[in-house]
Amino acid sequence: MTKTGDTPIKVLVVDDEKNILDIIKFNLEVEGYEVITSRDGEEALRLVRELRPDLILCDIMMPDLDGLEVCRRLKADSRTNQIPVVMLSARTQAQDKVASIEAGADDFITKPFDFSDLVARITINLIRTRQKRDVSPLTGLPGSISIDAETKRRISRNLLFATLYIDMDNFKPFNDIYGFPTGDKAIRMLASIVDDAVKKAGNLDDFIGHGGGDDFVVITSPEKASAIAESVITDFDEQISSLYQEEDLRRGYSIYIDRLGRDNYIPIMTLSIGIASNYRRRITTHWEVGEIAKETLNYAKSIPGSTYFVDRRTK
Repeated sequence: MTKTGDTPIKVLVVDDEKNILDIIKFNLEVEGYEVITSRDGEEALRLVRELRPDLILCDIMMPDLDGLEVCRRLKADSRTNQIPVVMLSARTQAQDKVASIEAGADDFITKPFDFSDLVARITINLIRTRQKRDVSPLTGLPGSISIDAETKRRISRNLLFATLYIDMDNFKPFNDIYGFPTGDKAIRMLASIVDDAVKKAGNLDDFIGHGGGDDFVVITSPEKASAIAESVITDFDEQISSLYQEEDLRRGYSIYIDRLGRDNYIPIMTLSIGIASNYRRRITTHWEVGEIAKETLNYAKSIPGSTYFVDRRTK
């Protein structure tokens, strides 16, 4: 991992010894990284704010402002606390590692180190950081970046798969009528229902993602897709009524008053699921998966009630 899109990954190396800086800079640039160097803690803090590196390698032992204090300040600042910091030290004492962890460091490497190991640790920490950023705070599920990565992984390995796009019908007006806390309950409820369905009807290596809002994605094997969809729909239809007032359930709709004072009759929420698969047709990119799944999802939405639709085209 030396690029984010077309942009080289930017690494800031902080060490008061110039020869070490030069060696690290040379080796990382050979690997394709963009490298910035600093021999001073205060300067390093300024460079982080100005240049926003993707990762920081920081020596512990430095004059004036040492690496531990640099790390503490970075982790205490909301603008920089998501940047991974890897501490470097020629000392092997356990207390240095403990002190690094207490300062908020993400990793610790003892000098001298093998450069292949250093590059591997940089890659691992960048992946961990990306994964942490790509987790829904509401459901704890991986987000869009991870969904795309998992789709690409299965395509690159020529695996047969089916992708379920799951969406609540009439969620936005429900959110407006009942309020965001109840809307969040509905999203968490659906996340739990999807998780249970995959455990009951899916495979151990199935993937569940939360694309944002009320959109969920399941990546499974083609033979499991329909059973998962049916389980999700059955449980959703049974459980969603618990979030509605009895009056709305009796009449079968909620009333939403818009900005012009008009009454809008909003049906009880249902679920639509679109399923794309490479079982019958060849799929070469994650973009194709998204397009096919959205087409099938739109078709499912055109059918009253909770339903799912599987794309069965061969090309």
